[in-house]
Amino acid sequence: MTALLVAGCAEQDAQAPADQAASTPLDITADAGVGEPDWVNDVVMYEIFVPDFSQEGTFQGVVNRLDSLKAMGVNTIWLMPIHPVGEKRAKTDIGDLGSPYAVKDYKAANPQYGGDEGFRTLVEEVHERDMYIIIDWVANHTAWDHPWIEDHPEYYTEGPVDGRFTYPLLDGDTTDWTDVVDLNFENQEMRAKMIDAMKFWVEEYNIDGFRCDVAHQVPLNFWNAAIDTLETVRPVLMLAEAAEPEMHSVGFDLTYAWPFYGTIKRVWEEDAPASELLTQVDTTLEDLPGPSKRLRFTTNHDETAWDAPPTDVFDGKEGSEAAFVLATTIPGVPLVYNGQELGIEDTVSFFEATPYDWSQQSELRTFYTEYLQFYSSSTALKNGEFEILTPDAEDAVMFSRTADGEELLVVVNVRDEEAALSLPSEYAEQTLVDVMTDDSVSGPDLTLEPFGYHILRVGE
Repeated sequence: MTALLVAGCAEQDAQAPADQAASTPLDITADAGVGEPDWVNDVVMYEIFVPDFSQEGTFQGVVNRLDSLKAMGVNTIWLMPIHPVGEKRAKTDIGDLGSPYAVKDYKAANPQYGGDEGFRTLVEEVHERDMYIIIDWVANHTAWDHPWIEDHPEYYTEGPVDGRFTYPLLDGDTTDWTDVVDLNFENQEMRAKMIDAMKFWVEEYNIDGFRCDVAHQVPLNFWNAAIDTLETVRPVLMLAEAAEPEMHSVGFDLTYAWPFYGTIKRVWEEDAPASELLTQVDTTLEDLPGPSKRLRFTTNHDETAWDAPPTDVFDGKEGSEAAFVLATTIPGVPLVYNGQELGIEDTVSFFEATPYDWSQQSELRTFYTEYLQFYSSSTALKNGEFEILTPDAEDAVMFSRTADGEELLVVVNVRDEEAALSLPSEYAEQTLVDVMTDDSVSGPDLTLEPFGYHILRVGE
């Protein structure tokens, strides 16, 4: 795994401890879930890097594929940073575009993507389809050619770089994010301008929320103030790139399931007991307040760029399907990243454009479509009760999801060899139908193919 750190995106953040606290004391006035949008419980999210998502690499290229995304079951688009990218000290040795997390202007859309009007059209087209759109927000740092560098150097953390500035820190350690400059959140004027810029996109462009980059590196009381202000306009979806439960206490609706992602990789790569996954989930759900949810994934832009895509991490097509089913049938919100459904086999940098060929059809793409179509229609998977049925599992896990008269039994083999398990007595005589194949499954004993899985409807 590469040790390279890039602006706003670091693998070491992926393994950040769940109890890691922000450096500034809390000033909490908002309750978890205050002002949350009424659609938060139905989110199926798709992350897009605009330069890769279409051959043209523009907002219009995204518009052209919205119908396909909706048909797949997606209802929420997350765009990676849409702003002009800094050119000064850009890491062009990694890729010609530089990092999208090096923001040069918080109140402008990247002209290479189609500019302000192109973005406005995209938002309108998303809403016409009864879908939602959130944008990445990089509050922790700016590009070196952001106007604040010259006009307001006091907005930045003092340090040894150029006799005045510093690169961002992660957990107190200096990063090699040399293309960006750390902001000083002790400066109240900077905070006010940052919040004003966020409000600008909600008021002027009608976006539906934000995914907040390295959110745990920004003081919690800033997020509290920002979210309170945004919700004076209307409820917005707030996603924190952080695992800390306290992020929900200042108004975030979603946080990353980084601990689960680390565990599922360990189960696949190190043959750790499958029960570790269920223990981790059970503990996490106990820690989350109220209606809060985790974002669950088997890749995202960081993992696809700096580690490997799911077909590599999870042992091919079958393993990546099993991992995705397991990750997203557990309580939370599913995320698909930018072409993940095409079965990409190599790392893909977001410092350069790698346009995807959407003309290709594959079994994996069919899987994502069929699975997410079912997911988006299932109250049990989106919001149902969760009961672990195999607390000591080694190779195959089983749990149930139940809501509004819908009961599902989920069984997943995490190994590349057959696995056997027995149904609990209350299910042994039930009618069980696989929702993906419409095949009937009978117990009490089940044998799962390598990386096999069932999502079983109970009582049909």
